[in-house]
Amino acid sequence: MNRAISITLPAYDAARSASIDLLAATIEASLIRLSLVRARSERAIYNYLPNDHSSNGNSVSHALTAAYTSLKQDEKNMKAEAATLDRQLEEYESLLQLVDGNSGGYQQIIKDWTRVKQETDECLKDLRRLGWTGD
Repeated sequence: MNRAISITLPAYDAARSASIDLLAATIEASLIRLSLVRARSERAIYNYLPNDHSSNGNSVSHALTAAYTSLKQDEKNMKAEAATLDRQLEEYESLLQLVDGNSGGYQQIIKDWTRVKQETDECLKDLRRLGWTGD
């Protein structure tokens, strides 16, 4: 039996060693492939040039600059729109002031409606807290 073990174990040991070496080589090859894919993707993203190569300035930095410029223009347009809306609101309030004065009927209606709405909401909250389901 000792003779059988001494003959077969070295063969299994050599096969296992070869299998481990193959696995290590496969892992190393996979890591090299991943590194290559990473390098290619970085080059494709950060050094992008169009197919015609006529404009050498097209890259991610230029795209970001163009996007930033566009966003700044949108911000400028929004500020102008907000200023226009604020001006229209001021005109409306001044017209309302002209029609109703400081304590005109329309302002009183708005104040009363707001108060009734708040009290209604408070009553509904109280009823729900007491178990009312709204049936």
